[in-house]
Amino acid sequence: MGRVSRDVIARLTRWCVLLASVIGFATKLGADEAGHWSFQPLRGDAPPRVSDATWPRTDIDRFILAKLEEKKLTPARDAERATLIRRVTFDLIGLPASPAEIEAFCTDSASDDAALAKVVDRLLQSPRFGERWGRHWLDVVRYADSVGKSWNAPFTYAWRYRDYVIDSFNQDKPFDRFVTEQLAGDLLPVRSIAEEREQRIATGFLALGSISLQEGSREQSIMDRIDDQIDVTTRAFLGLTVNCARCHDHKLDPITMRDYYALAGIFSSTRLWTGQGTHTREFGSMDYVDGGLLLRLPDATSGNVSELVAGVHSMSDFQDEWRQGRRDIRYTTDPNRAMGASESEPRDCEIRLKGKPYDRDVAPPRGELRIPGLPAMRDVPATVSGRLQLALWITSREQPLTARVFVNRVWAHLFGRGIVPLVDEFGSVSEEPLHRDLLDHLARRFVAEGWSVKKLIREIMLSRVYRQSGPSSELSCHVAPRRLEWEALRDSLLLASGRLAFDRPAGIQVAGTGGKARGSSTYSLLAVNAPYRTVYLPVLRSLLPEEYSTFDFPDPHQITGQREVTTVAPQALFFMNSDFVTESARGAAARLLKDESADSPRVRLAYLRLLGREPDPDEVSDSLTLLRDLHPPASSRSPEQYRWTTLIQALMSSAEFRYVR
Repeated sequence: MGRVSRDVIARLTRWCVLLASVIGFATKLGADEAGHWSFQPLRGDAPPRVSDATWPRTDIDRFILAKLEEKKLTPARDAERATLIRRVTFDLIGLPASPAEIEAFCTDSASDDAALAKVVDRLLQSPRFGERWGRHWLDVVRYADSVGKSWNAPFTYAWRYRDYVIDSFNQDKPFDRFVTEQLAGDLLPVRSIAEEREQRIATGFLALGSISLQEGSREQSIMDRIDDQIDVTTRAFLGLTVNCARCHDHKLDPITMRDYYALAGIFSSTRLWTGQGTHTREFGSMDYVDGGLLLRLPDATSGNVSELVAGVHSMSDFQDEWRQGRRDIRYTTDPNRAMGASESEPRDCEIRLKGKPYDRDVAPPRGELRIPGLPAMRDVPATVSGRLQLALWITSREQPLTARVFVNRVWAHLFGRGIVPLVDEFGSVSEEPLHRDLLDHLARRFVAEGWSVKKLIREIMLSRVYRQSGPSSELSCHVAPRRLEWEALRDSLLLASGRLAFDRPAGIQVAGTGGKARGSSTYSLLAVNAPYRTVYLPVLRSLLPEEYSTFDFPDPHQITGQREVTTVAPQALFFMNSDFVTESARGAAARLLKDESADSPRVRLAYLRLLGREPDPDEVSDSLTLLRDLHPPASSRSPEQYRWTTLIQALMSSAEFRYVR
């Protein structure tokens, strides 16, 4: 019998660890070693040599082609230009390319490389880019406009954080800076009031958790909120489930309860501002503060700042107005309120034995993490919480996880699957990536080029791998056909109808009273058919419209790096029966009748707008036959518009509208 390979040993070890955890042993076979691949430093291997030197365009291509040649396989052919521009445009801005953009790309006499680069560069500069990629990040940080749980109180000012995220992606804010601002923006030096406001708003990241506001135990409330902050911080940035060590040492990863409570000390020394009112409830070592984070800054010195309606100064006033039935009032926003975090009295957090809030042991020093294989965190001064030191540790060049995790998330969004399949899990249960050298190559370049998200995305999209037309037998080296997310579908319907507005909704977008006695009455001030991009519609925990769940919108209670994708009957029924779709089809028909005077050009334009391609002769013929033979009901005011509405709704109901190849 030959020698067992390292890969087989690793797999057997991983299964032993999983089995041990299932039957209750607190074992950490293999995890106590710093040998797990994701904890090791980033590799710096040069791109491999390949036999077919004409195919690659980037180092990404060389890594992938080397794997294919090793298996005696060849890449798929390049996608046609019409297919490619639809893919690129949805991936970058979450909207379909216009007929003019499709024609310009398909008839561009430049080489495929140059023509594609022009499209990618144009879309990266579009303000729509931040709306698309900001939504990806909002999934990860469990963004919502209400708290959820038994008292589903509104997060009145969560939208400020949402807009901060969108703006950060549009500005191509370096990712290490983006991370630091969300954890410790209030502790960074500033050059202006506007910069101070932006950085404080960024810390809304820590205040967005779904926590019960009616928990009977004060200490339980404190520890639950801290646990939420630890969970989102370590999973979003590091891909580690550190909160598994709340009650006992992590059964799979080399993370102890001591490590967990060293982090807990940082967050127990932090005050949260949720923007829900003006009163304060003292929760012992951590204050739960309802007032807005910015009640303490000077007024803005420039620009137009909207004001609250006279007499409305807090959520209590909003509640009074709504209870009195004054639902005609459209409230604007107080410029001095936002969600976020600030420093509280610095103190270490005592270990809670078995996670019980009152059963305590000695408190480890704040930030004193001892995770084998990862760099040590710098000492936390006695006078501060340690949030800034935590942010600097996470974004350190010696920290291998942060760049790996984010690069893998980007790859997953563009290819439908991560190089590491579990995008939120880089601990011991994650399998070593098939293309680890490629992952590390991209991570090293990401850091070396200033943590630029746009440069990373551009490099991947200009690769030959990204533009392939069909699946390859190697994992993660082709773009698989993907069903569009709810946001892209809804926005495409609005765009087709001519109703999509590209401005942001102004002011407060969610309100409600909540409360145990009355029950939750939190609601969105924007209807599901509002003309704004879907990213700007409020996300209310436990109160999402049915369409959201139908198309796999993530549970906003959860941290979601990659959405589930299902194909179920209600999706087709939505396109056939929804009033929203019918209204969109009617608007699209009205546009066609206005823009073209003859039926054949109208069919062509309908296909270009909805499916991103020219119809073939049979499709044109079938469409004209449908239009000719369709008999509108007697009640129809415009038989011609009825016929075109029916045809357009049929195109909207097709799988081709819902999928991008």
